[in-house]
Amino acid sequence: MSWAESPIGVHAQRWSTLPGTRKVLFVVHTVTSANRLLDLVPLFDSDLRVQLVFTCPQASAITGGVTDCFTELGVLAVPWEQALATEFDLAITANHSGKLHEIRAPVMIVSHGGGYSKNSGDKQTYGLSAPWLLREGRVVADALVLSHTEQLDRLAAAVPEALPSAVVAGDPTLDRIRVSRPLRERYREALGAQPDQRLVVVSSTWSSRSLFGSWPDLFRQLLAELPMDDYRVAAILHPHVWFGNGPHQIRLWLADCVRAGLVLVPPLEGWGAALIAADLVIGDIGATTAYGTALDLPVVLAAYPEDDVAAGSCVDVLGMSAPRLDPDRSLRAQVERALSSFVPGELQKVADLISSYPDEASARLRARAYELLGLPEPDRGVLVPPLRLEPSTKDEVLACFVTADLARYPADVFSGRLLTAPVLDDPHLVVHAEHPDRALRSAADIVFCHGEAHAATLFDDLSCLSAAVVHSGSRTPGAAGPAPMARRARVRRPRSRSAPRPARPGPRSRAHRR
Repeated sequence: MSWAESPIGVHAQRWSTLPGTRKVLFVVHTVTSANRLLDLVPLFDSDLRVQLVFTCPQASAITGGVTDCFTELGVLAVPWEQALATEFDLAITANHSGKLHEIRAPVMIVSHGGGYSKNSGDKQTYGLSAPWLLREGRVVADALVLSHTEQLDRLAAAVPEALPSAVVAGDPTLDRIRVSRPLRERYREALGAQPDQRLVVVSSTWSSRSLFGSWPDLFRQLLAELPMDDYRVAAILHPHVWFGNGPHQIRLWLADCVRAGLVLVPPLEGWGAALIAADLVIGDIGATTAYGTALDLPVVLAAYPEDDVAAGSCVDVLGMSAPRLDPDRSLRAQVERALSSFVPGELQKVADLISSYPDEASARLRARAYELLGLPEPDRGVLVPPLRLEPSTKDEVLACFVTADLARYPADVFSGRLLTAPVLDDPHLVVHAEHPDRALRSAADIVFCHGEAHAATLFDDLSCLSAAVVHSGSRTPGAAGPAPMARRARVRRPRSRSAPRPARPGPRSRAHRR
């Protein structure tokens, strides 16, 4: 990786197109860290004042896949040496190792799992103990992000000098999972789960004490015992498993299972979508298993190394609450019992420990990030993009204003119209169900989606007046050509509107008066 000449470097002023931007450095140690940090990238959505730069400090045991991740995402990546030699306005990371104290910028550290739930080799909590938080007696983080107040209590007991830097902000990953729940049927379809099949998701963290490390034949045994017409099995493996052994080796080890129907969920972002699609989660002490409780799913533990779990964390409570999978008994009988005997809400005490501020993490994180940047926050709403099983390749307008003559104007940039632009006559706001701005979706007159199963759930989360299903062969509201034709639409008056509607671009809109 060569040193960059733009937008940082000694010649940056000459080569940069927008030289006056504030520079934010994302320090990505591993693909696991990338999963969490990508949830924070939308904090800077559409802000021309901010330039993102990425780097990998090569300070973790398993850094494989990070460079490929940078390439796939198309981010500006620079060598760690250049990152340390450059002044930034903010640095964000999800790890504590490496020379973070040498970064020339305020440092924000977030956890890369469900809170701080694991002990390191010395049985001190990773991320909430002195060896990880202090360098030469000084607190490294200017903002240490916690997801729940219980972590604040543990921090106060372990490293009280770090309390002034602590920020309880909630969990951005949980918020993306919550906002993606209406897409359950789409995720199930992508994973090959038929409507009459139960989807069993098996999740493993890394190490020899993990589910895959201690019970590697579990996938084969489940596939052998569960009737394939009634069940589908998906595997979520920690990125350290993928890149510590190599994706080729993982696929080779599980080749017979894949031929038998096992779905291998991709290691970057796909795991959250698979959880939403699941009917049952079999897991271990990994964060993915705990997130299953936030979806009110039945959870069964197939491995639980207690010494690795931080006392008082959500995973600690999970270990005291969830049933265990017995390798000496019929797996099918145990799966069926877990599904039939589960009582909704029985693991709520675990879910409640994941985040103190559900649905608020992005707003709280953006406020702190811009405070450290010394910039006012953008006046647009903070975004929480739905999860995707695969990177999106569609360039489609997801929200637009539609007038009576079927002229359409993209809503995301409507505020950029000149004051002398024609005023829209009685416009209607049409928004795709997967638009990342919940406020815009909630203000819509019509929400459209692809797939009738998805439309059936829209009214559970949104207060739109109508929902339209766009079928294959018809134009979507963001595509070129005539307005979309929906074969079926549901119309229902909203129960209530919890979010205020934004100013409409009609004659009374102050922003568009002449």
